[in-house]
This record gives sequence, C-alpha cells and structure tokens, in this order.
Amino acid sequence: MRSPLIALVVTFASLHPVHAETIRIAGETNYKPNTLVKLRAEGVDSGAALLWRIHPGKDVQRATTPRGVLEFVAPPGSYDVELLVIQQTDGNLTVEECQVRVVIEPCGTAPPEVDPHSPEQAIGKLRFGNAGCTATVIGPRRGDGKWDILTASHCTGITGTRGEFTLKDGRTLNVSVTARNTKADLTWMVTEASVETMPFATLAATNPRVGTEVWHSGYGIDQPGNREHGRLTGGETAAGQLQLELSVSSGDSGGGIFRADTNELIAVVCCTTERGRKALMFGGSAEQANRLRPRQPANTEEWKPLAIPVCQANHADELWKPFTLPLIDRK
Repeated sequence: MRSPLIALVVTFASLHPVHAETIRIAGETNYKPNTLVKLRAEGVDSGAALLWRIHPGKDVQRATTPRGVLEFVAPPGSYDVELLVIQQTDGNLTVEECQVRVVIEPCGTAPPEVDPHSPEQAIGKLRFGNAGCTATVIGPRRGDGKWDILTASHCTGITGTRGEFTLKDGRTLNVSVTARNTKADLTWMVTEASVETMPFATLAATNPRVGTEVWHSGYGIDQPGNREHGRLTGGETAAGQLQLELSVSSGDSGGGIFRADTNELIAVVCCTTERGRKALMFGGSAEQANRLRPRQPANTEEWKPLAIPVCQANHADELWKPFTLPLIDRK
C-alpha cells in the first residue's frame, strides 16, 4: 500500500497541473539477460524529491545509487518504470510523473547471425586450466551436429581432457580433445554440444608452395586480435611443420595461419625464434592436420532431443591467461 504521505501528495497534485514534458527518464530500455539496468532522471530541479517505482516488483533487486539514478537487476520480462518528482512550485506542492518500459531479453535467444565462411570470426580463445591459447573452428559441420576445432598440442591435455573455447561473438563452448600429434604440435578437439550455426574456416588439402603470402590473427599479448601478415619460407619439416616468417606472441599458440589468396588454413602456430616481431616460426602443416583429423560420424535420421540453452554470465575472459609461446634455437 502507498503511505499516507504519498497519497496526500497525489491529492495536492490533482489541484495543480503537472508538466510531464519537463522531466524525462534517460537510458537504454532493452537489455540482455543478467545485465544491470541503468536509468537516470533528466530535467529535475536540485531541490525536488524523487521516487522511483518498478512494476512488477517481484524478484527485482535494486542497487544503492546516487541521486537521480536508478539501477536494478531482474528476471527476463517487461518492466514499467515510473519516476515521481515531488517539489514546491509557487508555494504549492506538485508532482510530476513520467514512465518508460524496460525489456530484459529472455534466456536462450537465437545465436547471432554469422557469416559461415568467415575464418577470422572462427578464431577464438582456448583455455585449458589457466593456460590461454588460440584455436580455430574448422568446417564443415560434423554429421552429429558438433564442430571440429584445431589448435596446438602444447595448449591442451591428453585425449579426452576438456577445455573452454570462446568465440568473438561471446559464446563459450565446452570442448574435448579427440586426437593429438605432439611431434607436429597439432590437436583436434570437438564441441561437446551440437551447435546449429558457427563461423568456420576451411582446411587446405595440401601445403602451399614456398613464398605464399599468409596471415594470422590470434590472442597474443603483443597485439591481441591484430591481423599479422607474412609468408611461407620453407616446406614441411621431418616433424610435420611448415617454416614461416611471421610475428607471433604468447597467447597466439594454436592459432590458424591462412593463405592470403584463398583464406584456407595451412598451418597452426607452434613456436618461434622471437616473440612480438616478425621472425622465423613453425607450425603444424595442413597435410598433417588432415591425416590426424578424426573421422566424422555419418549423418543419422535418429531423433535426438535438443538441450534447452542455459543462460549464465560469461566470466571466461577473467580466467584466461596467455600460454607462453615456446622459443626455439635458431641454430
């Protein structure tokens, strides 16, 4: 129930016209789940008393805020937010009121539209324990609805171990190791859940010729997310790696290296002679990755229930730490 004071204020207000256009509620009105709603009062006199109301109020949690600001969290849904401004005008008590509707989106909304042939968007952060590396989604999608992801073997544990992979669109997926080649420093992983839409890269069928222009983009601490350009300087070694001239740094380990002309993945970042500047480096070759890739399960007509998405705050970045890129002796 409203207090007697508020009821009295409203009674006085009815005797004096209010001017709702002089005040307004400013701020975003559409929010993602688990997001703090933040609104502020504008056009309000410094001596006025402010009263915020939120309808419905069930499960709404308000924060302590400075004067003129409203912050709260609430379950998904629509909320009518009212602002009452109580003040003295020409010796009379008046109330001005304004209202906005805030919408908090439901959990489990459809993932954002992505370009399926966008190799740069297919590059994401990989975390096993507190070690942070880079990895790349490789298409096409598997017959069981899951996706293969390629990285370096020094970034992961043995076959069957689990980690987390975070895409640039914010989605974090659980992954598990399916195959490793420690000599070439290559690891294949698979998403533990079926995922309808993912950006992906294409793995080259054969290694390119020496001199081919290449690029890579990863999460190295030198220039995270920067696109670096270089070239292939040597064919496949006895270890199954290509030699390139490219700038990589700690955290870039496991990231894909792509042909500049076709955007096909030709190698995976392993190790370098110097970090943070263009130098000789090596990476497991596409041909080795193709030989190592687990056979994909055949398509099946069997009906399988689709899991209901779980909405939760993503704190993966807070736990991600760049994995130190190995140095090799030039000799």
